[in-house]
Order: sequence, then C-alpha cells, then structure tokens
Amino acid sequence: MSLDHQEKLQHFINQQLNEKQREAVTPRAGIFLVCAGAGSGKTRVITARIANLIMHEGVRASSLVALTFTNKAAKEMQERVRAFLSAELEVPYVGTFHSYCLRLLKINYNLFGLQDFTILDGDDQEKLIKGLIKKYAITKKINPYQVISAISQSKNNISHVRELDNITLGDPLLQQFFTSYEHEKKISHCLDFDDLLVQTLRLFQQFPEFKEKFQRTVKHILVDEYQDTNRLQHALLKEMTLTEDQQVNAESLCVVGDEDQSIYSWRGATVSNIINFKREYPTTTLITIDQNYRSVKPILDTANHVIQHNVDRNPKNLWSDKTAYNRVQLMTCASPYQEGAIIAQYGQLLKKHKKLMNLAVLYRSHYQSRTLEEALIRHSIPYKIIGGTQFYDRQEVKDIIAYLRLAHNPFDRLSFMRAIATPSRGLGDKFVELFLERWDPQPFLDFKGIAQQLIDELLIPASKRTSLKEFLALYASIEKLPTAYAIAQTILTKIDYKNHLKDAYEGEEATARIENINELMNGIKVVEERGVVSLSQFLDEVALLQEHTSKKNDSNDYVRLMTLHGAKGLEFDTVVITGLEENVLPSSHSSFQQDLLEEERRLLYVGITRAEERLILTSCKYRTTYGQMTDQRPSRFISELPSNLVAHYDCSQWTQEQTLYNLTVFSQQSTSLDTPLAPRTGSGSPREPWPTAQVLPKAPTYTPASSPMRTTTLWKKHQPVTHATFGTGIIELVEEKDSQTTYLTIRFKIGTKKISAQFVNQT
Repeated sequence: MSLDHQEKLQHFINQQLNEKQREAVTPRAGIFLVCAGAGSGKTRVITARIANLIMHEGVRASSLVALTFTNKAAKEMQERVRAFLSAELEVPYVGTFHSYCLRLLKINYNLFGLQDFTILDGDDQEKLIKGLIKKYAITKKINPYQVISAISQSKNNISHVRELDNITLGDPLLQQFFTSYEHEKKISHCLDFDDLLVQTLRLFQQFPEFKEKFQRTVKHILVDEYQDTNRLQHALLKEMTLTEDQQVNAESLCVVGDEDQSIYSWRGATVSNIINFKREYPTTTLITIDQNYRSVKPILDTANHVIQHNVDRNPKNLWSDKTAYNRVQLMTCASPYQEGAIIAQYGQLLKKHKKLMNLAVLYRSHYQSRTLEEALIRHSIPYKIIGGTQFYDRQEVKDIIAYLRLAHNPFDRLSFMRAIATPSRGLGDKFVELFLERWDPQPFLDFKGIAQQLIDELLIPASKRTSLKEFLALYASIEKLPTAYAIAQTILTKIDYKNHLKDAYEGEEATARIENINELMNGIKVVEERGVVSLSQFLDEVALLQEHTSKKNDSNDYVRLMTLHGAKGLEFDTVVITGLEENVLPSSHSSFQQDLLEEERRLLYVGITRAEERLILTSCKYRTTYGQMTDQRPSRFISELPSNLVAHYDCSQWTQEQTLYNLTVFSQQSTSLDTPLAPRTGSGSPREPWPTAQVLPKAPTYTPASSPMRTTTLWKKHQPVTHATFGTGIIELVEEKDSQTTYLTIRFKIGTKKISAQFVNQT
C-alpha cells in the first residue's frame, strides 16, 4: 500500500474535514446516523469514510458495500473513492440498491430457481400489461399506468415477503390482474424492476444459509440519502445487518441523510425510516453535520426559521462562515405576469456582469412556467426548463392546440392526425392511412369533405362511422363561436379531455397534465383581455412563442427553470422561488394533512438552501383560474420567514423604473460591502436602499400624473393596470380632458370604475 496515498488521505481528513465530519469518518466500528444538512459536504464524508476503512483500518474491499439511489451519484462516489486509494487497492462495491440486488440475484440464482431471468424495463412492463388488458378484454375498465403504479407501490411498501400473498390493491379487478401479471412473469422467467428488491428480500428471509454467509462476508455497510428509502429498502438493510434475534451483526453501519430534505413521499419514500432509526438500532451514535459550505448566513437563517416549524425531524441549525446582509427579499406581485416581468428584469441586469446560468427560477408545479417563459421571451432572456418540457411543447398542450389549429385551418393534416387520435376513438393507424390516401388526390377538400366521403360511401365499419360523425359534429358546434376561449372550452368539454388524462395517467402525472390544460385556458383568457380575441390571433401568438423557444441558444448561457423537486442536489448563485401562495406552495392537496404539509415545508427548505448568494421569494395577489381573476391568499410559510432578515416589498403597483432600481440595489450587494438590514417591510414604493459603499444609480422619483412620465401615451385600451383599492383591472376606455388630466374606464373584478389616471399604475 502506498505510504504517499495514506499520508494524503490523513492530510485530507485533518485539514479538509471539520470536527463533526471527522467523527463520522474515522471510527472503524459502530452504528452511525449522520444527519448531514444541506450543503454540509455529505458526499465527502461517506467517500472519505470508505477510503479510511480500507487504507487506515485494513478493511478488505469485498467486505464493504456502499448504497445510494442514482447511477450518477454512485459514479461520483466511485470516482472520489478511487482518487483516495492507491493503484493496487480494489475499489469496493458502490452502487444503487437495485444494481446491488441484481448482483446478489445473479450470484445466487440457484436459490430461487431462475437461472436465465431477464429484467423488464418500463416499456417491456407496459407492453406486458397492455397485452393482459387486451387478453381479458377490459380496456374500458383499467389502464396500464394505473396497474403499474398500484403494483409498484404495493411491492415497495412491504417489509416481509409473506406480505406479498396479502397484497390488496383496493379493486378486485386490480387484484385479479396482479395475480395474472405475476404468473405471466414467472412463466416468462422475467422480473420487473421492483422484483430485484423483493426477490433479494426473499433470499434473506427464506434462506438462512444465504443470510449467514452474507453477514459473515459483508461487515461494513454505508447508505447515502437515507431519507429517500422506502419500507422495502429499510427492510433489506435490517436483513443485511441484524440477526434473527435483532442483534447487530455488522461491524459498522453508517447511514447518511437529512430528513429536512425528504420530499419524495409520492415515490414511496418514508421519512420515518430516518426519524425512527435509533429505535431500530439502539446503540446508534447520532452525528449532526450542520456547517454549510454553500450559502451565506442570511439564507441559512431563513431556511432554519422555516424548517423549525416541522415536528418530524432531528433538530439541526445550519450555519456558515459566510457573513452577509440584505440577501433575501420577498416581493408581493400583482399577478403572475408581473412576477415573470420582475424575474426577466433581474435576468437583464444579471447578464451585464455575470452568466445567466447563475440564476435559477424554481416553482412548485410545471404549469407555473407558462407566464415565466412568456416574460423571458418578451425580454429576450434565453432559458431552459430542466427536467421538463417547455410549456407549448408539452404533449397535452399540443393536443389541444392541434384541435384549435384544425378549427382554424381544416386543411392542416398534421393537426388532423393528432386530434383524431387523442382521445382514442377506435380509429387506428389503418383508418388514418385510408383517410390520407383519399385526401392526397383531392387537395382542395378539407378534412370535413374527406370524412363525409368515407361516411357516405360506407368505406369504414359502422362503429368507425359513428366516431367520425361525432368528430365532425364537434367541429360543427364550434364554427360560430366568437372567441378562442369559447372554442377551446367547448372542445375540452365535448371530448372530455381531462377525464382522458385521468384515465391515461396515474396520480401526480395526471394532476400535472390537467394543471397544464387549466393554465393553457388561463393563458387564452388573459390574451383575450389584451384584445387578442379571435382564434387566428391566439394561434399567431402561440406560433411566435414557439418560434422563439425553438431557436438554439448559441451562447450556451441561459436562465434555468425547474420544479423545486428537480432542484434537489443543485446549487446556484441566485435563486428565485415563485408562487408563495396557499394552494400553490403549499399545494392544495396538502393543506389539511400534517405530514403532507410538513413535506411542502421541506420542499421550500430545499429550494431556499439551493441559493448561494441571493434569494428572491415571490407571491401574487391575483391569478387567473378557470377564466376568472381570483384573489390569492399568501402562503402560510411567509409568516414563518424571519422579519429581520427578509425585506418584504409590496411591488404590485411599482413602475418598471421602481422595480429596476430595487433589483439593481439588491444585485449589487457583496459580502465585503454589505450593511446590516434593519427590520422593515415595504409597501407601495421601495424605501431608500440600505447603505452600501458602492455607487448606486440615483433613486427614481415617482412623478405625479402631470409629469411627462404619465402622459396619455402610457394608457391604452385593453391595458392591464392596478389600483390600490380595487386591485388589477383592464382599461376599457381612455378619455383625455386636457394635457394634464386623463380619465380611465377600467373593468375590475368588483365591477367597472371611471378613475383619474393619477391613481392608477401600470402592471
């Protein structure tokens, strides 16, 4: 063994690890629960522990196993461990739960009788289930996604293999289907992804000689991201480390995690695994690593204030050596459109002296991206949605746009093929092929003409003729509708599209897709209020947006948009968290369940702790819902923010100049020049900036209506505006009495008012 590598490792442990990290790295034996807070260097802890066991404690690589959740994380850990070890030393097994279980099954195939088994990937599993649905002729009663989800959740929720015999999927039909599915896999010598864990659990629980041999061989186990384990994975760990009489038989067990970042209950993750770990292993040493190396202190203090309201947690208080002030602000906007405009303005400021990649915009649900995308496009700020698709490229949105395009242009063949196939009408590929064959030699006929020919000439079976007649009737019913919104609403209702999504997708995914459809309708309604009423005008707007989003960003620099779930594990200079409103964050389904509400708070905590230097939180007073402007209640989490650290501005009536000034001051704060923030909130106009040693632009003065800034050229029909009392409204009439006086007739939510322009602000 290389002495040089040993010395380097020792130097790393002594110089690069803090005291708490060394407590987790250096002991050879024991049970350790390492509660590693966000940004506290947990990966370096777990990899340094592996290297220390091998190089300083003489542990053989074959007796050590490290488990994590993604192949990416496993690869990173392997590379770090390899960098510590000298060339002649073997790297121990570092991989995911599933890959390690597959390894054990391959080695011990003789015990459970499947030598040449194959693994069903997601597509294979879907094909098998669809085949069974067709075989039993129950296509109208069940969908494959519902079956896949129910089976997976049931398997991942067991702690003993005997529970497999008692799995109840709630529905007798699903129960019967589960039996058939398992039988089909068995005779085909196949395992699905969840079976890798289930069958490995079977090895431990039904073959004592296997368990005894395993525990004799593997003496050191490490698990990363333990807050994301489900019941099945927790049961596997107990089988790996405990004897039949529940005595620890491993020399060391180290699990690393942070219950404050447990945000995947919808995937089956059980936060109680880490909360109750000491009950399962009474001799556990709890090590809390709370020094953060990522964020400045005000951001961490904000995160601490929020998360302390959760009950289910091991207490910790993140801290940092990075002293700073004035780094967190909450901006209450009039609407999502102002919210998007503020973010776009910040992007314009940022790109003057930094890369846009330093800015991340986070939201609770994908549907929130529409207004943000549109604002960034209008301000020429390139962006990319991480872990998702741009709004108008989402499948369900494209489905409805296809219906609308076909209504506008009945010669549009691509839109026809998409619309006729979704939802399914029993008109398959052969029908489409026949339809196009008839259409090709008759280019002057639209889709209605070709459809009528197929019906009149009895070229398709009666059932297909009925479906085609219903499709034609749909388009006949919308021919005289006056607005894009009315057309879209009629289409959605008549094709029962939302129920189609509920049937086609399961749980969270179905909800997300329905939210996107609702947001599309909101978007149509809002552009109508700007005067874009006709279907043709709306489709032109969509085409322009799609043209902008399809252009490649040659600079390879862009603002990143993503969900709060998608941001976990990432870090950014500046983070904007949008939509701090009730029923947005926290989401509507979590408001009345304590465990779900705590997970929503953890989700906000994860978002806050992604920020290194600056954090902006936004909320809106109004949103458009189902075509109506609705009041939004501020998120309950806002009341949990520390008032002495978070500057709260009501910017709902700010002009563009006021917003720009505030953002400029905020963006120019630097650690060496920061000045403490006195407790305050803002309302209407931003206060004078906090003192800094930098030269800042002169604060704009807010001139009365008589000044040139507020001439009638600013007021236009259909323009959105805000009023201190009546909220947001739309201008219906502009009346100039003289050069100094303008009256606006404005339609507010409460009714139409005639108001002097000096009392109104642009949004």
